[in-house]
Amino acid sequence: MKPPAHRLTAAGGPAADGPGLLGRFGQRLIDATSATLLFSGDLSATLARGLGPGNWRRTMRVEFERFFYLTGVRAIPAVIVTALLVGLGLVLQIMYWSKLTGQEGVVGDFLVLVLIREISPVVTALIVIGRSGSVMLDEVGHLKVGGQIRMLESCGIDPTDHIAIPRCFATALALFALTMIFLHTALWSGYLAALLASLTTISPVEFADAVLSKMGLGDHLLLVVKPIITGFIIGYIAIWLGLRVDPSALGVRRALPSGFLYSLLATLLVGIAVSAVL
Repeated sequence: MKPPAHRLTAAGGPAADGPGLLGRFGQRLIDATSATLLFSGDLSATLARGLGPGNWRRTMRVEFERFFYLTGVRAIPAVIVTALLVGLGLVLQIMYWSKLTGQEGVVGDFLVLVLIREISPVVTALIVIGRSGSVMLDEVGHLKVGGQIRMLESCGIDPTDHIAIPRCFATALALFALTMIFLHTALWSGYLAALLASLTTISPVEFADAVLSKMGLGDHLLLVVKPIITGFIIGYIAIWLGLRVDPSALGVRRALPSGFLYSLLATLLVGIAVSAVL
């Protein structure tokens, strides 16, 4: 029986086999590492250029105000409704079970640990991702597909200045403000519900003191640092993916699930890192 003939390439030599499983894994690892380093470098450059006081031109300030209104002000009703549900479902339950077990003195500890450090920044970030992250990606993606980004570059306008910096800083500031609104709404709605249900007899001043006395410097810093960092990264992920969408009719739509997933992962990773440090 004749052995099978070797496959030949166009040059006449034997055809090379495709990469094996280990080779494909290594290539994907290299691609992922390169993309992460490139993303981190561009993110750092955008942050550095945005912090320069002389880099904010009038068009950038107008864009910042517009997107802060869309991301922050228009999200207040959704944040308040969600915070009311969290206040009734979490704060009220904490106060109820604390009174039932005779441990009312630890209410502040629970609220600081659960609501202030973890739930408020994360839930508010999810609202911003769902409302504004996808909209930002869709907007920038259509600018890319429609050729407006190329037109800006041909006019000597850097898309980073006109698109990335205003949106990222607006998202960071909006997420910080929304987190404060969420936190206070959840705290006081839960307290008022417990007061009306006769689950507590402490005054509002005593309730505020019970929470504030359990907060250290790290807790105060966390309420500022975590939303700002998370908001900036959420905004840049949407812009990063929007500027790199496939130039086809379905390119933007295909990028939306990836934008939500990456923003969610970034929110969790930033939350874990900041909580571990502070």
